[in-house]
Amino acid sequence: MFLSTHAVVGAAIGSLLPSHPVAAAVLGFASHFPLDAIPHWDYPIRSGFVNPAVGGQLKSDRALTLDALTIGADALLGVVGGAVLFASPEGMSAVLLAACSAILPDPLQFAHAHFPHEPLQSIQRFHRWMHTKKRIRGQVIWAVISQLVLAITIAALAKAAHNNALAAIAAWAHGQG
Repeated sequence: MFLSTHAVVGAAIGSLLPSHPVAAAVLGFASHFPLDAIPHWDYPIRSGFVNPAVGGQLKSDRALTLDALTIGADALLGVVGGAVLFASPEGMSAVLLAACSAILPDPLQFAHAHFPHEPLQSIQRFHRWMHTKKRIRGQVIWAVISQLVLAITIAALAKAAHNNALAAIAAWAHGQG
C-alpha cells in the first residue's frame, strides 16, 4: 500500500478527533494494518539497506537515492494531501499526527531489519500476519487507480461524517435558540 494512501486515511481519522490528537495518532497507527490486508501493489524497493526483507548495509548509490526520493515523495504527498483535505485550525495536530502515525508501521519494518529486538519484533510479526499475501500484479496503472479510489472513498466518507456532525450540531443549536 502506498504511504500516501495510509496518510490520507490517517488524516481522515484525525479529522474526526480534532481535540484528541493522541487518540487520533493511535487510531492512525492502527489503521495501517487493515489497509495492508487489502490486496494491493507496492512500488519496488531497490536498495538492500531500505528493503526490510534484506536489511543490507548502507551503500550510498543510485538505488538508495531512488528509494529515498520515491518513499519521501510518497509520504510527503500523503501527509500534505491529508492536511489539505482534512486539517482545520483546531484539528491540525490531530490530523498531522494521525497521518504520520498511519505511515509509521512501514518505517518500523526498516528499523526492525536493522534492530531486530522488542517491541519491533512483535510489531513486525503482527504486520506480516496482517499483510495480504495476494498482490495486484501486472498492470501498475490499475494498482495505482485502486489505491486512489480507496483514498477518495475514505475521504468522502470522512467528509460526509463531518457534514452530518455539523448538521446535527446546527440543528441542536437552532433548537436551543
